[in-house]
Amino acid sequence: MKTFLQILGCATPDTTPSVLLHFDTKAPRRYLFNCGEATQRICLENHLRLTRLQNIFATRIDWETMGGLPGFLLSMADSGVAKAKVYGGENLTHFIVATRSFIVRSSMSLETHEFPEDGTQFQDENLTIKTVILHPNSNIIQSQIDATSESFNSGKISLPLKRAFDSDLQQAEQQSNLEYKKKLLGLMFNQSQRQNSDQKPSKRRNREEETVFEIPVDDVEGSNKKNNIFLSSVSSNRSIADKRREFFPKRLPQSEPSNVAITYICQGPDYKGKFYPERATALGLQPGPLYAKLHQGQSVTGPDGTTVHPHQVMGDPRPGFILIIIDVPSVNYIESVCSNTEFAAYQNDNENSRVGLIVHMLGNGVLDDERYRTWMRKYGSDTQHIISNEQYCLQRLIFNKAGQSQFKLSKLDETQFRVPFYSNEPLKNLKSVENLPEKVTLSAPLLIYHMEPKPKLDDSQVPTLFDHRDPQSYVVKSLNKLQDYLKVATQLKENLKETSQLLQSSPGHDIIVTTLGTGSGQPSKYRNVSSNLITIPNYGSILLDAGEGTYGQLVRQFGPIDGLGQDNGMNLRQCIKGLRCIFISHLHADHHLGTIRILRKWSELNKDNRSKLFIVAPGRFFRWLDEYNDVEFFGISNLLFIDNRDILENSHFKNDRVSSLKNQLGLKKITSVEVIHCPSAFGISLEHKDGWKIVYSGDTRPCDNLVRVGKDATLLIHEATFENDLQEDAIMKRHCTTKEAVQISQRMNAKSTLFTHFSQRYPKVPIFTDAHDRIGIGFDLMQVRLGQFYKLPKYVEALKVLYGDECEEANESDESAMLFAGK
Repeated sequence: MKTFLQILGCATPDTTPSVLLHFDTKAPRRYLFNCGEATQRICLENHLRLTRLQNIFATRIDWETMGGLPGFLLSMADSGVAKAKVYGGENLTHFIVATRSFIVRSSMSLETHEFPEDGTQFQDENLTIKTVILHPNSNIIQSQIDATSESFNSGKISLPLKRAFDSDLQQAEQQSNLEYKKKLLGLMFNQSQRQNSDQKPSKRRNREEETVFEIPVDDVEGSNKKNNIFLSSVSSNRSIADKRREFFPKRLPQSEPSNVAITYICQGPDYKGKFYPERATALGLQPGPLYAKLHQGQSVTGPDGTTVHPHQVMGDPRPGFILIIIDVPSVNYIESVCSNTEFAAYQNDNENSRVGLIVHMLGNGVLDDERYRTWMRKYGSDTQHIISNEQYCLQRLIFNKAGQSQFKLSKLDETQFRVPFYSNEPLKNLKSVENLPEKVTLSAPLLIYHMEPKPKLDDSQVPTLFDHRDPQSYVVKSLNKLQDYLKVATQLKENLKETSQLLQSSPGHDIIVTTLGTGSGQPSKYRNVSSNLITIPNYGSILLDAGEGTYGQLVRQFGPIDGLGQDNGMNLRQCIKGLRCIFISHLHADHHLGTIRILRKWSELNKDNRSKLFIVAPGRFFRWLDEYNDVEFFGISNLLFIDNRDILENSHFKNDRVSSLKNQLGLKKITSVEVIHCPSAFGISLEHKDGWKIVYSGDTRPCDNLVRVGKDATLLIHEATFENDLQEDAIMKRHCTTKEAVQISQRMNAKSTLFTHFSQRYPKVPIFTDAHDRIGIGFDLMQVRLGQFYKLPKYVEALKVLYGDECEEANESDESAMLFAGK
């Protein structure tokens, strides 16, 4: 039997600590512990298969540990996984059910198990897991970014106050809030409730096929009406669609953030002792079927009628391997760790309770505390410790393939295609820490610890460090092989010097556009999901969509929070503090699941001032944030919400917040446009008093309203999801082909156009059509000033040389489905 633990996410800008436990036994299983943002992308990057993954465990219920879970569940369902279970602490079910406006699948059933409400242990054929609940030594849940825990009122939309929800929901609360939420979960993931049981669900469902956008949850005023909600109503025999329409718009019963961190003590099954043939022979048995029965634990009768029992011919059984996964978010939890008596049973040399491995997920300062190191040393000298902490672990590049692509592109323009920030030197050296146990190593992506058949560390799958400064590195050597491309790139740079003054003095020439994510659907090796940052000098910035992983992309673009910034430019602190507005075009998961992490960081950096951040989004997005604030305070009282409908072209709704937003960004006009994608999908037009205009399409089919509102735009950022030969797919999924996007640009008379939101079937670049002198192709982490946009169309020929062999439809287009597929 082969059993091993593998590190997935580390404490880096892109990822938070997560591990995958493999049991390749007669009942093979995978067990995932934590699922932060970019977990799915790590697996795609490294061709990890998550076959037979059904159980996911969370050490805490917050975005750091679970931010990647919503998208992960979608991919599991779309790949044909029939059922899954998620385990964690209080608010786990609330966390998932709060996403009901955009996470719904009828092809999979999902169960939640909350410790300790639903019991304190997990057990199956491979694992027995015991939980230890840790608490901080203070009644304060966290630094209260959101001390007043205020709800919001968006103006026209009247939303119920956080602490004063409907009386019908109070009835549900009295019966059982948790049970009620689990009923709602059953409506979201309802494979087991499908009425047409003879109709098999498609194994490959499109993410947009089973959303609940047709359910009128924007009519939130209706959520104040009394509907006599009872658990029996949720369980009634009415259609699932009817139940969703009635119950999904209602605000969830109140919850409060939980400050617990869960430690998982995992033990594998006991192993049978060794079979000794010589003992069996001495008892008169001959090799054959009787040996097999004895090995299986059955007593047999020998030729002379004597009964032979297994213990007579086998050695003593061996206890299963024990490992501990412990999450200590801050030094405030150390006292709880050290004083908890449940660990004492494993801090001895007893063979039956000896711990082989401890994975430490540690907040800053924990490892520096002698109390914690003393606790670590209480385990046996053979115990292996793996440390995951952002100060001690390398801030290495995690997505090497995207970094390698960016390094190649940087030869066109090192400013526009900046190599992502990374550091192969830790902030703190582990060797400087005194009194550590003997066997301690730092976490690294794909690091393996084999538990069976023989315990050992294995770093053979850890990716080679990305280092574009080392002439001997694989990154540099790979580039040096592309001599044709390098010659074209060098010549192009020389040619562009001759026209470097072109458009420099036009309105908005100093506006900076940073394409943080240019892919669609789900992250891939080379493209993250949708996000674009517009930086307006002297005013601030606006984020156009924020898909999962956007914060990690910001770090890679601008460097560490207190660093000098890439090339001594804007650093991350300045970028986040200068953020004035986040625009969410629609509620498909690939456009907004990175928002929470950004809001957390924005609130942290602005906690000592009175700054406000505008959120312009569909009404249901506000509801999700309000309900998620029950799980984790992220600064909702510092947010000002504007519904996309309130800034439609012909809207007569007066909102002081709109005026305030325009003043902060220096805008003359801000206009939303209903586009052709799903209900409550919008594009946006930003007109500045300095004379420039930027239009963002969001996801859409060719849209006349967008053309009209965006007429004569300085820059159009438009989706170009599909290539021209996939017209039917574009129509079915309500996206544009490249040709259609070109036509929109021409009809709009846009001075410059940037294509983005490419199908993941094109991992690096879309299939090229004829070059257009006003159109550029977006890449992740590309940064360009409006006055330099004239360069982008001129890169096309060089890109053809660089990626010419990769412009065909990629064989990896269904990689997300393959993650969960069998062999």
